[in-house]
Amino acid sequence: MTDTGSEIEHPGLTITVYRINGATLERTPLGSRTLPPATEPVMSLAFPPCECPRCKDGKAAR
Repeated sequence: MTDTGSEIEHPGLTITVYRINGATLERTPLGSRTLPPATEPVMSLAFPPCECPRCKDGKAAR
């Protein structure tokens, strides 16, 4: 569903990568990146085709 009535600009999607200490479970941020808002709705939720050499040559199990 796309909200076409809002006047508030959405800042986009922010992705943050963390390092987790396995002993203490302490979370340390490694970096963040904010992607701009989409200009149009996503038309498909399907994964894009694989581009690895095995799939391109038709040798991968499907």
